[in-house]
Amino acid sequence: MSQVSALEFCKTLFTNTSFSSAWVEETQVMAVITKVEERFNEDLETLNRDAAFILNTSQTVASHTSKTIGVFRDWTVGAMCPSLPALCQFAIDAFDIKSQTLINTLYVAGILGEIDHNLSYHSNMHFRKVVFQCMRMIAVYNDIYQGTSRAFSERQIALLLATACIHDFGHDGKGNTLKGVYIPHRLEEAAYELVAPVFKAAGFDDEDDLNLMHSMLICTDVTPFNDPGNAVNQAKAAYRKHFLSDSRSMHQKLNLDEELKILEECPAAAAMALMLHEADIATSAGLHYDMTKYETGLLRIEIADGVALPQHILDFLKDICNRQMLSEVGQQLFAANMARIYALAEDDVKKGNKPFPEIARSDFILGIHSQDYAGGSKTIN
Repeated sequence: MSQVSALEFCKTLFTNTSFSSAWVEETQVMAVITKVEERFNEDLETLNRDAAFILNTSQTVASHTSKTIGVFRDWTVGAMCPSLPALCQFAIDAFDIKSQTLINTLYVAGILGEIDHNLSYHSNMHFRKVVFQCMRMIAVYNDIYQGTSRAFSERQIALLLATACIHDFGHDGKGNTLKGVYIPHRLEEAAYELVAPVFKAAGFDDEDDLNLMHSMLICTDVTPFNDPGNAVNQAKAAYRKHFLSDSRSMHQKLNLDEELKILEECPAAAAMALMLHEADIATSAGLHYDMTKYETGLLRIEIADGVALPQHILDFLKDICNRQMLSEVGQQLFAANMARIYALAEDDVKKGNKPFPEIARSDFILGIHSQDYAGGSKTIN
């Protein structure tokens, strides 16, 4: 089976190759692999039972949303959460990825993403949520573009998911602005520098693939907020040109940063970069107000005093999300949910902007409004 040979590949890789980083130290990585192996079959069985809905693009958005929240709540309050390699194997099966090189690459990314990241928000759980949201988006995207040249290939799917696994690798809990000075893509560049040698050693060494991974990582940098020239807004400009422009606009040149030029040259690259960004914010911005309050609480513990306010949500939705998802997939899966979340936060600000309960007593954890998650009739596609 692919998981057996891929895990053995990871063992050999990390045993026989020395990496000059404390984040990729052999003993630590081998402990992660052992833990993954111990529960792998159970994790995969759980995913096959609870996550198969992501491939059913004829379900309603409300049903998809409800089931996604249910999965995330099980992961959060349950005794165990499926590992990233198990999530990758689920994706390998779901999207029929056959190349052993790509399978090995996904497992390597999954193992890296399982190395302990103990921050409250930028944690291993965040990595898993982003990978899961990417899988949801890939399923819808390829349903939209089935039979066309724009449908993602197995290589593009594997590259997007591998990047999702490590998109915040080595995160230090701080942003890209330190002491009032913005350091362009500080965290994203650090993540790439840590993981690129590992992927190269694993045989995933095509320069075009690595350049696209680098570009996608950079496009998860949302700072400086509201700057038309920040990386996310450049990814959005490239996406608009390829997917939302008329024939005249297609020939206009974009003023992209050098490391993002690939987004202008390749429609798939623009779609992948934007979808990774949207998957990165989707759990906080595009599911349900209960989920948003919980995720906001996690972030406030990481960066501040732990006090989460409705105004923090409005600021996040305005400054980082621009109050919308741009991609067709993001629009379908998350747009209505985001609009509802914004309206609810706005109402709570008008009521006094009172702090939300601590995360252990949040509505998401307690399941207070679980009856509201389902409903509606709008289909995904």
